[in-house]
Amino acid sequence: MRRLLPFLTLPLLLAACSQPGEQAKSTGNDLTTAPAKSTVLNVQVVTAREGTLNVQRSASAIITAQKDSQVATQSGGTVTRVLADEGEQVSAGAVVLQLDDTQQQQALDNARLQLQQAQINLQQTRDSTANASASLSAAVSSAEATLAQAQQNAQSAETLYGLGGISLADLQAARATLAQAQSGLSAAKNNLTQNGRSAQGSVPLQQVALETAQAGVRQAEENLARTAVKAPFDGTVANISAKVGEFAGQGTPVFRLVDPGSIRAKFSIPSSDAFALTDGTQLNLGYGGVNYVATVQGSPGIAGSDRLVPITARIQGGEKLPVGAAAQVRYRANLGSGVLIPSSAVQVDDGENAVYVAADGKAERRVIRVIAESGGQLAVDGLNAGVAVINPLPASLQDGAAISVAGAAPTAADEAEEGETGGDAP
Repeated sequence: MRRLLPFLTLPLLLAACSQPGEQAKSTGNDLTTAPAKSTVLNVQVVTAREGTLNVQRSASAIITAQKDSQVATQSGGTVTRVLADEGEQVSAGAVVLQLDDTQQQQALDNARLQLQQAQINLQQTRDSTANASASLSAAVSSAEATLAQAQQNAQSAETLYGLGGISLADLQAARATLAQAQSGLSAAKNNLTQNGRSAQGSVPLQQVALETAQAGVRQAEENLARTAVKAPFDGTVANISAKVGEFAGQGTPVFRLVDPGSIRAKFSIPSSDAFALTDGTQLNLGYGGVNYVATVQGSPGIAGSDRLVPITARIQGGEKLPVGAAAQVRYRANLGSGVLIPSSAVQVDDGENAVYVAADGKAERRVIRVIAESGGQLAVDGLNAGVAVINPLPASLQDGAAISVAGAAPTAADEAEEGETGGDAP
């Protein structure tokens, strides 16, 4: 431009000299007045609308089961039978493995014999005590009758001796008979009392022996029952780790049992998404090319040491999913609700977020507050739905600038669809 200046100066000067009246008319005879701005910016706008900004997330999950048990033996022994196959459904209490029970069966037979002997001993003691008591009671009754007769004879002898009817020897003989009768009654009563004391000691002793024998039978029955390894709940036999002929020590896991109805997916999400996955929320779970519906069943809402919140979800129709396998869950998180606009329409100036609204041929600056952001979309506050927001922003745009809107404004429905973007949860 500097090179062209000498060639352009002369025509400009000639033009100025040839039209003095027109120059004065255009400037109003005031060379210090700046010419009026007549620049009109062509802009494009989008229509802001109320809505919710969602984002789709995904996370890795592990298939688990709430009832997943390694069933162990309660007794040691050699495996003699396997009564279920891997993958077979069994009911609670069903015998899956049988251990050798020869010794336990013999112990039970001996315990039952001891119980029978204890029952016999107790009955004999009771019978003998009852028989002896009856005999001794009869002896006491006989001694009492003998004493009564002796007392009567002695009294008659005393009377006759006073009348001189009998001799002193006869009186003394009657007295001796009375004394003997009294001694006999005392001995009979003593024998009856001793027999009662004996019954009080021997019968309870035999009763204790009987109860001990009964406990021995119960223990032997329990030991025999422990040789049968049973399913603790309804479930599927996942795998059997013992074979026929192998020895399994007490406490050795021999098969795994899983309850298909307790299949769950466990995964972790960022704490910012925890509010979106409350109990009852449904999400998608993919495994092996098949999609399942899962329902959140446990969401504490509290992040662990890794700053992630653990989530547990129940899987519908997931009975055949392998426990321990990795799956993929997908869910939508509600980031916030407000007026939706493109992020490219926002200007950041002096720490403020602002947009320009097309109104009556001018650009009006509006300060906004950003609620949420995702995929080039913002949910904001401080802006009314339905206004025409200038987007993209021209670099020279200022508040109050004259504008011309080019074309029709988008409906902002497309903007909302773009706001639902995907992302991977850590």
